[in-house]
Amino acid sequence: MFHAIQIPQDEDRPLYKVTIEDLAGMQAAVGGYIEIVDLTPLNASLVVNEEGKLMNLEINRRATLLFWLLFPSVRGRDAICGDALIVGYPDSQGNTTDAPKEVVELLFETKSYKAEFQTFDDAKKFNGNLRRFEDYFEAANYALLKAQSWTAVQRTRVVPAGDEVA
Repeated sequence: MFHAIQIPQDEDRPLYKVTIEDLAGMQAAVGGYIEIVDLTPLNASLVVNEEGKLMNLEINRRATLLFWLLFPSVRGRDAICGDALIVGYPDSQGNTTDAPKEVVELLFETKSYKAEFQTFDDAKKFNGNLRRFEDYFEAANYALLKAQSWTAVQRTRVVPAGDEVA
């Protein structure tokens, strides 16, 4: 048994935490056979329906934004279809583990987000602006749109804004 984050394809449904018992539980959560996409920068994995595109499942905009944000080479070339799960990397016995605490905090406990950009001429640091978002995925969408229009952008990321009032 492990704890995951469900990313419903239907954006009217919020992300939620779910407990998964086993492989059958993962298959039920994504509606079919599973495929694992490593989200290396987050030390997590995305569990998706292996046949989602063949089944003509609708694009999961939020899971796709996350995928594109982390992997620039797939932007506009691939998409996640259907419901998805975020889980942890397998343990030493190959068992799926809980979604990383840092990812849970980022998606459920952060109050505001900002997009940051790393340019080709300054690959050692990220820079941002004063724009703030209440939703991680809207910040990701903004970051990806800016990266598409600014040719100097090498990498993008979304981080907590860190300016919440206590």
